[in-house]
Amino acid sequence: MKSDNQPTRLIAHIDADAFFASVEQGFNPLLRGKPVIVGGRENQRGVVHTASYEARARGVRTGMPLVQAKRICPEAVFLKGNFQHYQAASLVLQEIYLRYTPVVEFTSLDDAYLDLTGTMHLHPEPEQLARDIQQEVERQLHIGVSIGLATNKVVARIASGLKRPRGIVYVPPGTERQFLAPLPVDELPGVGRVAKEKLIDLGVLTIGQLAALPQPLLLDLFGLNGRKIWNLANGIDPREVKPRILPKQISRETTFEEDTTEREVVMATLQYLTERIAAKLRKDGLLCRRVGVKIRYSDFTQHNLGQTLSSPTDNAGELFETVERLVTRLNFRRLRIRHVGVQVSQMEWRNLQLQLFNEEHRQELLDTAIDEIRQKYGFMAILPADTLELRKKYRIEKSGYVLHSPALTR
Repeated sequence: MKSDNQPTRLIAHIDADAFFASVEQGFNPLLRGKPVIVGGRENQRGVVHTASYEARARGVRTGMPLVQAKRICPEAVFLKGNFQHYQAASLVLQEIYLRYTPVVEFTSLDDAYLDLTGTMHLHPEPEQLARDIQQEVERQLHIGVSIGLATNKVVARIASGLKRPRGIVYVPPGTERQFLAPLPVDELPGVGRVAKEKLIDLGVLTIGQLAALPQPLLLDLFGLNGRKIWNLANGIDPREVKPRILPKQISRETTFEEDTTEREVVMATLQYLTERIAAKLRKDGLLCRRVGVKIRYSDFTQHNLGQTLSSPTDNAGELFETVERLVTRLNFRRLRIRHVGVQVSQMEWRNLQLQLFNEEHRQELLDTAIDEIRQKYGFMAILPADTLELRKKYRIEKSGYVLHSPALTR
């Protein structure tokens, strides 16, 4: 509960409208005002990733087969999409939002929470503040954003989706329950298809009806998640906005204690560093689209090679396949090697891919299991067999190999 000397929180949720399509229109003025569909060419197999509002007005929807979208909207411009455009636009959004508050939590390339509580002496009118942000985004990127403003994250997120595109919805303090009450129950995070069916069986169709249910009943229906659902339905959400900015790159490097010519040791070290990077990506909810390798020799000459991936990943096996291909392109000199490194870049939030493809892969489930084992038993509990080569060189701790420059391997 907020004490008397604490300011009332002001949380903004900002979501770009039809982000991929809007970015393409922003980069190419000839596309503005036209129906744009991002996902592939009209004659390709695949589905719509994002449709501009001009295309949506014709009935095109995310997830629709491209051939069906072509039938519905034959005059649409179909694009495969350009990740570099979207990442560049996301970085501009970050720069804009950080001018208003240092407390920004990005949950995808185009979706962010801002804690504006400490800035209200500079911007006393929440709705005017939202308009200022909208206008700055429009000026720099030529895209629209919808903004919800409230005292907590869940209400702000729901509010941001109610008046698209370019909407602003402000929920004043103390009106959270009133605001949520008439909305459909599945507007609430955590109420998916199965939960919705259970609630409909009880005659619960709105969030207000859900909020009126006894909390013990929801605990019986949904277990511990029932308490969370009840709190959210009543406009209670104490979660903080946790600063989370998309990094430009992640690298792991190490210098050998003794310069080496043993290719097996070099490759085992690169694989171990790649495992470290993949674990970091998954921990932070990130994917990468580019991998780089660094090899430095005893005379301090250096090779750097990189390759863009066909699709983003956080899987160590996929990353190391690229590392191996890059190393084979190097003509190893007869000099000893003193330093190696792996770097990944062109980052994106992992839930962007879930939004685009909405399917669980077997590899993702396996990676999750590996992370859980390592969390319980230590990083060394499960590793590729080839990295065992390093046991001849380095001491082992539960957290990993103790390399010569361990700070670079964390």
